[in-house]
Amino acid sequence: MLLGLSRTLNMMTSMSRLETNKSPEESRSDPGRVRVLSDSGGTSYALEMPVSEWVAIVDHPRQRDTVRQAAKGHWKLARRARGPIAESHRWVVAAELDGKLYKVDGHTRGYLWNLGKLKKPTSVYVTVYRCKTRAELIDLYGTFDSQAAVEKQQDRVTGAMRQLHLNFQSKRLRYGAITDALSIAIRGVARGKDAFGKQYEEFDVYEAMEFFTPELRLLDAVDPQPEIFHTGVIAAALLALALDARTIEFLLKISRPMGKKTLEPPFDPMQGIRWLMKNTRQEGTGRAKITQEDICATVLGAVEIWKKGETDPAYWISSKIDPPGDVLEAVRRVRELKSSAAQRT
Repeated sequence: MLLGLSRTLNMMTSMSRLETNKSPEESRSDPGRVRVLSDSGGTSYALEMPVSEWVAIVDHPRQRDTVRQAAKGHWKLARRARGPIAESHRWVVAAELDGKLYKVDGHTRGYLWNLGKLKKPTSVYVTVYRCKTRAELIDLYGTFDSQAAVEKQQDRVTGAMRQLHLNFQSKRLRYGAITDALSIAIRGVARGKDAFGKQYEEFDVYEAMEFFTPELRLLDAVDPQPEIFHTGVIAAALLALALDARTIEFLLKISRPMGKKTLEPPFDPMQGIRWLMKNTRQEGTGRAKITQEDICATVLGAVEIWKKGETDPAYWISSKIDPPGDVLEAVRRVRELKSSAAQRT
């Protein structure tokens, strides 16, 4: 126990005045101190600290958009909390890695306390878990996140962007929902149920974002326009870029076409995709997940036609893009290609 306490004291020297031997009553009368409540030298220990110290602790690398979380409706109820409910806000969780503390939960509370938008307690009680590796730090967040059930798939996208330092400039990637696009690109199907009513399991959004990081950066440079780059188009773009980065030229032309607009068929492959998406918007079928999977296949087919050039008999499109691409085959090829590249490094 003495060894654990010594380790904790050494780690805490950079924080405000540390107190270890005063009674709880004395500590409460001096809320400016950090106090070790217990430490047996195991995988966790407990602290009491001022709210200001908690606010100053570094956010977890995978933390979602705290400002957006703070705007959610349940925090309006939290501001009116009294008694035991208000008291429960004092318990938070942190992680220690290489002598540095990271928040695991309590990010939003800290943000609101700091702004004065949530009543500050006199102090907070922190359970700190000792992590030996960065992987443990990441996994710990997921554990508490699942228990709290507060992070939706789009929040996970935001968390992955933060972790991977993806600072998108395009409105479509920065603010748009891309979870289903990632699902199609990583496994060939959108989230939800198949034709037989079987529920697809959720997938690891963080893993998918990391897998497609190079392609997401390329796509962001295209400034994909939301009215064209629906879920299926985003998914196809990620797969096509992974297979051939030169596809960025095709994507540029469907995002922001140059030259004379063609209003009637025949269309080139890029105009054909814009025409398809215009009809999808008008028909209101874009929300159907199976439609987005079909769109992904159609875009992949258009990319292959574009690669063959204007001399190919199928280049000019009169009715529909045919043949569509094979989404599952594209997923397989991308996985194989990235696996081979990883083995060479």
